[in-house]
Amino acid sequence: MTALPRFNRSRLAACLVLTAIFLLMLFCNHETDLIADDYRYCFSYADDNRMESITQIIPSMAAHRQTMNGRVIAHALVQFFLMLPKPVFDFVNALLSAALVWLICRLADDGKPNALLLLTVFGCLWILQPQFGQVFLWLTGSVNYLWCGVLCLLWLLPWRAAYLEGRERSRAWQIAYVLFSFVVGAYSENATVALVAMALAFLGLIRFEQKRRSAGWMFLSLAAVLAGFFYMMLAPAESVNKSAEMRISVLFSNFIENAGFYLRFWPLLLSFALFYVLAVKKRVDLRVRLLSLVYLFGSAAGHGVLTIAMYTAGRSTYIGLVLLIAANAVLFVPLFETEAPLCLLVTAYRVVIGVKDIVRTHALLQYNEEFIAACVAEGERVVQVPRPYAETGYSALEGLAYLNMEDPADWPNVYMGRFFGADTIIGY
Repeated sequence: MTALPRFNRSRLAACLVLTAIFLLMLFCNHETDLIADDYRYCFSYADDNRMESITQIIPSMAAHRQTMNGRVIAHALVQFFLMLPKPVFDFVNALLSAALVWLICRLADDGKPNALLLLTVFGCLWILQPQFGQVFLWLTGSVNYLWCGVLCLLWLLPWRAAYLEGRERSRAWQIAYVLFSFVVGAYSENATVALVAMALAFLGLIRFEQKRRSAGWMFLSLAAVLAGFFYMMLAPAESVNKSAEMRISVLFSNFIENAGFYLRFWPLLLSFALFYVLAVKKRVDLRVRLLSLVYLFGSAAGHGVLTIAMYTAGRSTYIGLVLLIAANAVLFVPLFETEAPLCLLVTAYRVVIGVKDIVRTHALLQYNEEFIAACVAEGERVVQVPRPYAETGYSALEGLAYLNMEDPADWPNVYMGRFFGADTIIGY
């Protein structure tokens, strides 16, 4: 190996890349303020009191299942971190952003150091994730989407090992993993569908392609994931707030809309097709090629199930994108010298654009918060502030209900007002 490829495959290079990703995301998290739902989750769903103790979380989430949705694990974490100083969340969230990148590479290349692969994976996330700020920076959004991605990839690691290596597991590990599976299954609706689809694919490949039996923990963990999923979906609020109207015309319209969202990832879809053709030509191990297809199948399933959702936002596409990147990453190494430099150049350009917008909107929101605090200190109960706007999806402000400019009694206005000690905040 020449010096550059050897350095690329060194632990030092991988650690430097992950550290750079962590520091960039830490800065971006620091420059992201509480927005929209963050203010709502500062108050209990049970009695509407300010969240000040961990003991309030259980009754709050019990009420949340009745009125909002069944994602009580994710939103319990939201309420917990909103009770802590914001820098604590910033640090944890930046760490998990770097962890997500590492886990995608771990699923692709068995954890072998590959700095260029790490950079390219991060570049794909930065460039292609719609509403990046809502998925990776916004407190409520990050816990629901970024953290879910980390949990899903952690859950996938043993399945990948079982398919490629058939590794034995201890009894204690199996019990812990089954319990963990319930948590993962109860975390996010479309992510769980993606995991179930991939698990079934792995079971089918082990049985029919490898002609061997699957380990018992695989069936138990799949059952636990499904149990968690049904616990989430059977929440009273889910049938009211999440499911689309089951008419053919509505489902067809949703399908077209979601297909449009997925086609935004066309660079990855095109790269996957090219990578796969090359992998066949170079006689890459069949198991590796099938592994990439499993990730692609999971991506399509996790995204496709959004057809029956009441609505789809850009942040909803996160699991489809993460698994599509993983599908490409499995086949990445043979082509990294030709494909990666272009991705890295585009990433550098987009990072500059994104960080500038994050810093700009942070300054606008900080001005509003300081103005509100000053007005409240002078005894004003109704405060009027300008409604700032983001220029890109890298700012978490893009697409969120910051303030209603027509109805001061709307929930974003009321809960932001209560957070700062006013009756309501009016946007103009």
